Amino acid sequence: MSTPNLRRLLRGVWSRRRHLLSYARGVLRGHPGARIGRGVRLSGPGRYRIERGATLTTGVRIWVGDGATFTLREGAKLGDRTIVNAATSVTIERGTRVSWDVQIMDTDFHWIENADGTRRPHKAAIVLGPRALIGARSMVLKGVTVGEGAVVGAGSIVRRSVAPGVIVSGNPAREVGQVTDWGSAPA
Repeated sequence: MSTPNLRRLLRGVWSRRRHLLSYARGVLRGHPGARIGRGVRLSGPGRYRIERGATLTTGVRIWVGDGATFTLREGAKLGDRTIVNAATSVTIERGTRVSWDVQIMDTDFHWIENADGTRRPHKAAIVLGPRALIGARSMVLKGVTVGEGAVVGAGSIVRRSVAPGVIVSGNPAREVGQVTDWGSAPA
């Protein structure tokens, strides 16, 4: 066997081994069929619903509070070092891709009082709709729903809901376009 062929063979074996290890981590953590990367931390007393075919890559950290739920549907993927804090509910629907270093927080972690002494709500559920794309180093804040097929540009701060098929970017995130096609990338 020639050297290039041997290298290709060894690369394929290593790749399959990595995939097998990530599936094994899913089984050991009680989420059979899910892929869980190295260094993933799932903490807090809340409920995790990670479906078969979902992926948590290297270094993802998720904290789910008492009575809260984190749901990751089939085909959804959280990128490296993404942080999720769920005090009520965070749902990531089928086929949604979250890039690296993203923060998703459904709580402000503290109360704020209005001038009349009433407290403002400090937590609200987050839903990332099916086939949404969340760019690197973005932040999704409490009460946000990202519609089906929507795109959040890298580095954006999303504090209001995003309509289906809309592209948003910036701080705060504002509409900058519409998604017209979900075809495959050019070769």
